[in-house]
Amino acid sequence: MGKLIFAINPGSTSTKIALFEDDKMLIKEELSYDAADISKYKRAIDQLEMRKQSILDFLEKHQIDPKKFDIIVARGGSLPPIEGGAYRVDDYMVDVLTYAPLAQHVSNLACMIGKEIGDQYNIPVIIYDAPGSDEFIPEAKMTGLPEVEIIPVSHVLNTRKVARDTAKKLGKEYEKCRFIVAHLGGGISINAHCEGRIIDSVYDDMGPMSPQRAGRIPTRFMAKLCYSGKYTYDEMKRKLIGQGGVIAYLGTQDLRKVTAMVESGDELAKKVFYTMAYQIAKGIGELAPVLQGKIDRIILTGGGAHGKLLTDLISERVSFLAPVEIVPGEKEMEALAEGGLRVLIGIEQPKTFAVVPVDFNSREEFEAWAAEQKAASK
Repeated sequence: MGKLIFAINPGSTSTKIALFEDDKMLIKEELSYDAADISKYKRAIDQLEMRKQSILDFLEKHQIDPKKFDIIVARGGSLPPIEGGAYRVDDYMVDVLTYAPLAQHVSNLACMIGKEIGDQYNIPVIIYDAPGSDEFIPEAKMTGLPEVEIIPVSHVLNTRKVARDTAKKLGKEYEKCRFIVAHLGGGISINAHCEGRIIDSVYDDMGPMSPQRAGRIPTRFMAKLCYSGKYTYDEMKRKLIGQGGVIAYLGTQDLRKVTAMVESGDELAKKVFYTMAYQIAKGIGELAPVLQGKIDRIILTGGGAHGKLLTDLISERVSFLAPVEIVPGEKEMEALAEGGLRVLIGIEQPKTFAVVPVDFNSREEFEAWAAEQKAASK
């Protein structure tokens, strides 16, 4: 029997779980939660027990014995920037995500759920390719303001997985390839993969508009909007992330509906859709100099890559740079399992997370503060 790998990947209103034997998926499930129930929780962390119990209920219902798991692999949460790859989940990581995450996001719960199950059954638990994986070259981090440095965030799990798969398809090692990978989802990120590392990216607030993101807005207009008195800070954030992009123009973020609108002759839908495709192509082109024009493949992935009209429009503009590979959908669960297998068979050794959270000067300072928070919450 092969290695049993259990993967946990929480999303806004669901938690994806999957069980693999080596690289073969045995079962995959998306545990859904009612949006009204989710809205009762003030913070993502407050959903921990509810989400953990839903996983345990599923395992019991399907007579899956957690004691047989060789490893649990959890989606990485909103940690400070760390190198990509595998990290063992320990108390320090959980404390950072509990008391000082970069953002209140349900992905923070993955390692907590994994650790509680792992501790109960003595199973190793890791995260793999966290969203904030930082492999950037120095030039990719600096902005025009000393107060602002780019903090890498992107669809690392899926883009690295499809890049590895594409390298294999080409008969090459991922560590010897150069790819530009565009993840086309509700938010869009575009990554430059250079010989095994993601060295730069165009994230969803730095590049093209997407189904629910405004994308890059010139700073002179942003400053005017922010100081117009029309919006609070939270309202402005929602306007840019969640209510911006395609949905702001057309009232829907469903690209299937938008494509149907375009094909039925809706001129506004066509203008918005074609502009988004144009901006995605422009973002891909922006990363070409990062790889010095030496690009093995341009890869289009994510849910948006299911749409032929969108991928055709992008490909028409960028195929002169490199051949375009279309990999529709996302492979996050497969990516988590692959990371777990790499650890189990010794290809990769899990690292220890030791980064000090933002706003703290040392690990000791943070741990003392976290201890105070724990005591106050009891």
